[in-house]
Amino acid sequence: MSIDIENSPTSSIALIEVRGPEHHQLAVLDIINTASPLGAGVVNNAFGLVEHAISVAWGVRPDDYRALTFLQFHDLIRDRYYADLYRRAIDLRGNFGRIGDLAGDVAVALVTDPQLNP
Repeated sequence: MSIDIENSPTSSIALIEVRGPEHHQLAVLDIINTASPLGAGVVNNAFGLVEHAISVAWGVRPDDYRALTFLQFHDLIRDRYYADLYRRAIDLRGNFGRIGDLAGDVAVALVTDPQLNP
């Protein structure tokens, strides 16, 4: 799914590919449309930030949570939490320097979601 987004105050338009699980795409579009004015860079960086934060969270998870493979973990987080993580990534303005903050949100899911802590 792609959308046009205003890229600058001079009204140029950029094409944005909406990523993530299909069942989260409407929520992601709503996040983009309701957030304070965003540039295409922030919107795109937020998608990457979500993906990388999930990977970081998998790498630093405690030993008690080692039953899931990387792909299982990644798929479960994306399936269940993608829109929430994307909203947080937008709040962080897609800043990769804050990847630890977003990975921390995934860590909270480890504790609260029984599918993620077998």
